[in-house]
Amino acid sequence: MAGAPAGPPRARCRPTCPTRVTRRCQATTASPPPVGRDDRPGRRSRQSETSPRCRVPPASVTVVASPTCVAPSWQATTGAVLNLPPPIGAPEAAGCLLGLALGDALGAPFEGSPPRGPEPIDRLLAADTSLRWTDDTHMMLALADALLARDLTVDPQHLGDTFAQAYRHQPWRGYGSGPPRIFAMASAGRSYLEAAASLFGGSGSLGNGAAMRCAPVVIAGWPDADRTWQLATEQALVTHSHPEGIDGAVLLSAVLRLAVATPAAAPLTLAAITADAPPLRSSALRAAWDALRTVSAAAEGTRDRQGLLELAGELGTSVTARTSVPAAIAVALHAPDDVVDTVRAAVGLGGDTDTVAAMAAAITGAHLGSGAIPPRLLERLEARERIASTATALARASQAKGP
Repeated sequence: MAGAPAGPPRARCRPTCPTRVTRRCQATTASPPPVGRDDRPGRRSRQSETSPRCRVPPASVTVVASPTCVAPSWQATTGAVLNLPPPIGAPEAAGCLLGLALGDALGAPFEGSPPRGPEPIDRLLAADTSLRWTDDTHMMLALADALLARDLTVDPQHLGDTFAQAYRHQPWRGYGSGPPRIFAMASAGRSYLEAAASLFGGSGSLGNGAAMRCAPVVIAGWPDADRTWQLATEQALVTHSHPEGIDGAVLLSAVLRLAVATPAAAPLTLAAITADAPPLRSSALRAAWDALRTVSAAAEGTRDRQGLLELAGELGTSVTARTSVPAAIAVALHAPDDVVDTVRAAVGLGGDTDTVAAMAAAITGAHLGSGAIPPRLLERLEARERIASTATALARASQAKGP
């Protein structure tokens, strides 16, 4: 997408946990269920560790407070994995989806730009203009709708129809050429899976579109890792049949799971992923994953995370999953304690800024919770209440479905 899309005008509970920072508070939001990329082949390319407070949801979300604290699903230390994590809460879910939308909207005006300093993004952050998101968030919401409509499962034909309906309603969101081609073939009688597999000479798309929208599967699949990988793969296949396109979604969902499970006051580290390591088929994504783990391990216990940002620059920020997905993860690990810093770092890398910023900020938002997103930015974000209610509906459905 060339810049921001052109279009029509437009909880965790607050009480301090009485024990260690490895306790979490549950809250639910009283909002109803809501409504809804592709590799874009036609386009350019801690909270303080001394602060054990629980996260607060944004002011725009109505919260039914519950002071009950429960143990976290994972300890954020190497090898410490608990078998019975608690249900995913509304603040984690909302932080993930709102972070994605905010990163998308803030990164959109800079898409296709070269690496740059912080001045342009700082001007946008200080402005009072509305923040309009792109196809990244549009498809994320469509995926969430489809999951909710099918009891948190992926029905490929229904999901494809949901994507197509969202596109036809708002085609100006900045979609690349791939999705419309798939939708047209499906209208002519082909299945979405067949249409997606026929792209690019039958190799399928290796872009980052399946990854950029995958956040809802982490909520829907919680706490089962295998179920999450299955959902990430199934939703990817509707538009992306290349192993790299699929693996991008699986890899990002693994790190989003980690972010949800890691308390805000604990360090976000890839070393915590042990038994739940993502099953990656492509050598390119496996190599990137190994590089991420190596550089992340070197940064642990230090304040120097510059190596992670340098790795992101080396990996690249193109529309391919093999570059932008691990780059976004590196950005989030570089700046895991502030959603705005995460977005600032992502935009500074240039390239596919809206999608890199969206994926990175989804990680940070899931880690810190919705209360860590500045209210002044949420007030500017398009459809923030709809996004928050979508997250809450997914969290409630996940809780009801159980492990």
